[in-house]
Amino acid sequence: MARLASQAKAGFFPTPDIVVSLLKTKISFEKDARALDPCCGYGNTLSRLASPDTITYGVELDHQRATKAKSQLFKAVWGDALTEARVSTQSFGLLYLNPPYDTAINPDDNSDRRLEHQFLRTYIRTLQIGGILVLVIPYYVLKACAKTLARNFKVQVTGFPDEEFSIFKQCVVFGEKSYISEEKAKATQEHLEELAGMTPEEFQSEVWPLETMAPIVIPKADRPVNFRIDRLDPLEAIPVINKAGILQDVLQELIPTKNNNIRPLTSLENGHLALMLAGGYMNGAILKDGRQLVIKGVIKKIEKIVQVHENETGGGSITTKDQYIPTVKVIDMQTAELITVQ
Repeated sequence: MARLASQAKAGFFPTPDIVVSLLKTKISFEKDARALDPCCGYGNTLSRLASPDTITYGVELDHQRATKAKSQLFKAVWGDALTEARVSTQSFGLLYLNPPYDTAINPDDNSDRRLEHQFLRTYIRTLQIGGILVLVIPYYVLKACAKTLARNFKVQVTGFPDEEFSIFKQCVVFGEKSYISEEKAKATQEHLEELAGMTPEEFQSEVWPLETMAPIVIPKADRPVNFRIDRLDPLEAIPVINKAGILQDVLQELIPTKNNNIRPLTSLENGHLALMLAGGYMNGAILKDGRQLVIKGVIKKIEKIVQVHENETGGGSITTKDQYIPTVKVIDMQTAELITVQ
């Protein structure tokens, strides 16, 4: 159920409003504390939890959601948090993690198939000692995360409100990043694995409800923060290029020289014009509805197999025919948009 729903929604599960409201009553921030959400969605959860002077950062894979998050958080970037984000170590007081509920596709490590654990393992280093982890996952995924949580955090597991728990069986794991002894880590790991193996009803009766959680203060991080993404957002890049005056110079170099004017004896049909356009006889700059466009037509020839004949001796023949594929490329000079028509 969770896997199918996760795939259908690209793994996007915003934290329910009632849970965010409960977390808001439990979490407070020191002045200028930093908070990071590597799966921030629209940025709603982190912006609601944060105090006015909290410095919030987010990463979001979906471009539309990332664009909205940029208006909600101090800094949000569009990209893959697992492979493209570059975040400095021990530079955040709060790591809020509500990762995709799914298994990874072709993971490098076959023993680490749960995406929830991959996000946890990747972003532990961004949290300072004494910093707070808030991890929202289905309770049975505690088994995949148990070892990592036990070795790095003082852990407390709380249950979702019953109505919300019934949907995806989620829990909230609070963790204070600490130096943990081997004995303590082993005991915590066993406890988390035991919780993950319970039935949903047993789990809800075993853990404390979220509303009974003691208040938590998010500490200010002293280390400088480095936060960037290895992906170029065109909505941000094009205005910068336009302001620098680079775009017009580049597009000017792309404008083909004018061909000699050819005057047909009679008016051409639309089919004739289309063939001339695709054949490259009408390349150049045109003005259409106030937009300046540059067009370039090409025809690519491919061989298409139409018949294969094999004789008794293992020989045979292959019959092919030439197929011509016309393609027209259009550059909008104002927006630098490239349109391909095939």
